[in-house]
Amino acid sequence: MKELIQKSGILLMTFISVYLLFFAALFFFQPGGIPFIYRATQGNVWEGGGTWLTFNKFDKTKNWDVIVVGSSHAYRGYNPEVFETYGLNTYNLGSSNQHMMCSYHIVKNYLNKSNCKLLILDMYDKVFSNDYIESKSDLIQNITDDKAAIQVALEMNDIRAINMITLRFFNKTIAPLNVDTNDYYLGFKKVKRFLNPKNKDENKLKWKYASNKHQESYLKKLLAYCQEEGIPVVAVSHPSPDLYKMAEHDKFVSEIQGILTAYKVPYYDYTNGKMLGGIYFYADPTHLNHIGVKLFNKKLIQDLISDQIIANTH
Repeated sequence: MKELIQKSGILLMTFISVYLLFFAALFFFQPGGIPFIYRATQGNVWEGGGTWLTFNKFDKTKNWDVIVVGSSHAYRGYNPEVFETYGLNTYNLGSSNQHMMCSYHIVKNYLNKSNCKLLILDMYDKVFSNDYIESKSDLIQNITDDKAAIQVALEMNDIRAINMITLRFFNKTIAPLNVDTNDYYLGFKKVKRFLNPKNKDENKLKWKYASNKHQESYLKKLLAYCQEEGIPVVAVSHPSPDLYKMAEHDKFVSEIQGILTAYKVPYYDYTNGKMLGGIYFYADPTHLNHIGVKLFNKKLIQDLISDQIIANTH
């Protein structure tokens, strides 16, 4: 038995060594300045860009009044400048297609009762019903906490996670490839664009909600952590144009409402077009532009003040 264990150990170390040598060859071969590993493997996101900037600029030692997590509805939908006009120091930790598993590990590794007075959890039905690999790969490459990145990789249940976490540590040897960090402020990306009235992209709004128990399980874990840590949470759904399919959104609400109620989390649902239904307030069929964001944020803050979740500093 001892000999078998020794031989197995040698075989494992040999495999790891060969894998790392092969990976290094693909990484350091960089035609056009881009590591060839990106062409040879799938699912890898470049280091750099908005997520990299967001986490590298985030100060965990500061006492933030409000912190936002969630998908693109989060990082493009909550402007700290608007919150600042109400005396609220706010930081946006949203990222593209952020899976609830990713949100959980962000909250667990970056937030506590000392640095977060209120967590806004943006709930986007289309993202919640999917298991996109994009957000996981993005966080593995771009968050600052190695432990959190490893946790995301380990819980992906995808063999590609091995390459992603290996790439993370190789990327430490070069400058970030993605240098697109324009128009970001405290994690928020301002978009000054308008949905074309002649092309409403209605096809992009045709979707079916699919129940996702994986996302549900991490929503529960996130809320349980916040409850134990003493971090107040509100769930919010971003406004959508009146083209949006509310019947599918209602399926989503019926699925998560019981979870939110169990953890005593208020839910502010602005999805229907009654608040900002016109296309003038949108950059595309599902995201607000800078005008819509300002109006939405003011309404949300006023509702939170009215419900005594945050104090009125005016």
